[in-house]
Parts: sequence; C-alpha cells; structure tokens
Amino acid sequence: MKRVVRTAAITAGLVLASCGQETRPDTAAPAPPPRTLTIGIKFDQPGLSTRGPDGKPRGFDVDTAVYIAGKLGVQPEHITWREARSDQRENLLNSGTVDFVVASYSITAGRQQLVSFAGPYLLAGQDLLVRQSERGITRPEDLNGRTVCTAEGSTSAEKIRRSFARSVELSTRDTYDRCVADLIAGTVDAVSTDDVILAGFAAEHVGTLKLVGHRFTRERYGVGIRKGDIDLQARITSAIRMMIADGSWRRAMETHLSATGYRPFAAPLVFNAPDRALTPADPTTLDPDLLRTTRAIAATSNARDWEGFRTLVCPETADAIDEIVTHYTPQYDKSLATEVKNAGFTNTITGVTQTDPNAATFVFHEAFTNVPEKYKQYFKDIDYTGTMVRRNGEWKLCALDADFVEP
Repeated sequence: MKRVVRTAAITAGLVLASCGQETRPDTAAPAPPPRTLTIGIKFDQPGLSTRGPDGKPRGFDVDTAVYIAGKLGVQPEHITWREARSDQRENLLNSGTVDFVVASYSITAGRQQLVSFAGPYLLAGQDLLVRQSERGITRPEDLNGRTVCTAEGSTSAEKIRRSFARSVELSTRDTYDRCVADLIAGTVDAVSTDDVILAGFAAEHVGTLKLVGHRFTRERYGVGIRKGDIDLQARITSAIRMMIADGSWRRAMETHLSATGYRPFAAPLVFNAPDRALTPADPTTLDPDLLRTTRAIAATSNARDWEGFRTLVCPETADAIDEIVTHYTPQYDKSLATEVKNAGFTNTITGVTQTDPNAATFVFHEAFTNVPEKYKQYFKDIDYTGTMVRRNGEWKLCALDADFVEP
C-alpha cells in the first residue's frame, strides 16, 4: 500500500511539473556576462590618445588597445578606460587597477624591474618642440642655459641633461598639455618627449609651434602588464604581431598619425620582452654543417660582406632580413648619418639549438663600438634570433628577429 501511494505521489508531481513547464517562462541558464577589461591610456596626446567630443578616447594607442582587447575576446563597449599618467602607470598595473596599459610606455631596463611588457608596437624617438619663431634650438645641445619641460614620471628631460646639455634647466608638469601651454606662454623654451607625441601638438598649433625634427633616442613603446603575467604577455604580443601582419597597424598609423606630419619608423620587430634566454645545445649534438653556416653568417656580417651574407639567406626573405640588419646598424642610419660614421660592430654567436634534422635556432649578440656616448640610447646592443632551415642539404637563414639589450 505504501508503494502504491508513493508511486501516485511521484506521478502527480511529474504531472504538476509538466503543467508548470507549460505556464512558466523559459528557465534555461542565463548567458554568462560579457568579458570586460580596464585599460590604462593617456588623455593628453594628440594622435596617440585624446578624448573626443563624445568623451571617448581616440588615437593610435586607442586603436592598438581595442585591437588587442578584441583578440582577448572583449568588445569595445566592454572596455573601461582609465587615465594612466606617466608617474602612475606602475602603480595602476601592480595594484590591479588596470589589466594593461597602452600609453606611450617606453620599454626600459628600470621599468622591466617593476612591470612586464609585451611588444613593442611602435618605435619613436625623443625630439624637441619649440615656438615657431625659435631659431636657436635645432638639437638638444642647444638647450644649455635654456628651460625644457616634460611630464612628471618621464625620463626625457634627464636624458638631455645627462647626455647633451648639462646646464639645461628642467621643468616638470603633470601633463604634456601644461608643458605646451607653458611653451606658448614663453615660460619654457622647449618641450621634450617622443616625436610622435610632439608632432600631434605641433599639428594642433600650426604657425605657433614646430617640431625640431632631430631624433636623438630610439624608444620602443610596449604594452605594460602586471609583473610576471607571462600568459597575458604572450597573448598580447601575439595580438600585436597580428595587427602588424593584417594591415590594421598601418591603417591606424595613417588614420591618426600621418595627418600630424609624424615621420614614423617602420613597424617594429615584435618580441616578447623580456625574452627567455636560449640555452645553447652541446655542439657535439649539432649538425656540423649547421655550425659552419651560423659561423659564416656571423663572419660575413662582421666583414661587411653583404653579398656573401645573402648567399646564406633564404631568397624569399633576403630583402626583409637586409632591412632589419641595416635598420639597426649605425653606418646605415639616415637620421644621424655622419655623427655615427665611425661606429663599428661585432657579432658573436652565443647559442645554437637544433629542434630536428632540418630546423634550428641561433642567437648572436651585436655589440657596437665607437658610438658617441650621447647616442647610446639610440644604438643599444642587440640580440638577434635567427631561424635556420635546411633545404636540399644546405642550411639557410630564413627569419631574423632583434631585441635591444637594455643598458
């Protein structure tokens, strides 16, 4: 009897449940909330990142941040923008206030002790912004006895004092907007930071301000990440590579920076800074022909035997590799020209690994000599990573990446 009653109760329950399903709304699990990101950005850099009339930021840095967010699965409407002034960036990252920072953030050895970087996504060079009527300032050495302004937390003015003009007077403001206002008012003689930033201000004040047009450092802008977040670092670096490869980088450059008169460097070589060191393999385990070829690559480069060098390179990538090598070699630099004509370099193989019979990787260190002290920030030593492929029994260099070695 108990079993009959229990069966009836269960049956009634099922009937009630089915009736309820007909009258209640859909009870399917709700969709998960959309992913969100908080990104640190600057609001005072024309061409890179400023607030538009609608209050939303726009510029090259903004487009870069939006592209990266998209590759991380976050749509623009789910991004929260947080101002990241130069002196605030490390605190914003390491406190977890922002997920990453895209704010003209130069990769330096000191900053790498505090945060991690992905990229770089842009190369820039320090320059000077002066009044249109100024005739006495054409290079940083002309700033002795003059006053230069830069933003708090920036290292730009101190670089001038240390390497170019020891008696320069330094002025700092919390934003570059205020430095520019001081320049227009005549209370400072120049504003110094990277040319890509200054070109934007010059374009905003045509006829009043001008860019000197003499780059004297080379700055690599990276995406700042909380120290040690290797996974996010790798994912953002991958996104930057895709942005350059699919043409989005060039389109953002043309949209936001070409109109300012900025003369950009080529798209940067993107690495995952700081790169993991290559552990050299035991030479006795490597193909002897591989070792001979890598040594020949270093030897022909050191001898400036570029025709011999090209015979060791894959034909389809020879032009791209030539561009990399000459772009970072003082004698071929078009900006400084005669000032570094006596500079030299030496390449040394520091490690070779062989992943299979037909593929290998090697690293060689390029050390520069006779570079004037004031341009050590422009020509830093370089670690090149080469990808080797064996075709028809011959090893060839088919790809080359470069990473500046921070002093």
